[in-house]
Amino acid sequence: MQKYTATVTISAEQRDDVEAIENTGVQISLEAVSETLKKVHFNGTLAAPDAPTHICITLDNGLTYYGEIVNGHAELEYGWIAFESDMLTPEELGL
Repeated sequence: MQKYTATVTISAEQRDDVEAIENTGVQISLEAVSETLKKVHFNGTLAAPDAPTHICITLDNGLTYYGEIVNGHAELEYGWIAFESDMLTPEELGL
């Protein structure tokens, strides 16, 4: 998988209340699990609000991915988040 530098924003979107935390300069890779499910793998840790519901990933090339968080796992040095998105990954786009 190709590595990218990205801004990863994790948000908790509850009715009219939205709390979002932006993580800049994150080293990631993006995987297409299926047509509608993506998985972002990241190095380090991500700051996030309590009970996060959505993720927004803006790659250094300008592509942006947004979706509802389905699952995830984090360690001190790395982690991943699966989220709903029907956008094509850079690899699927041939970039």
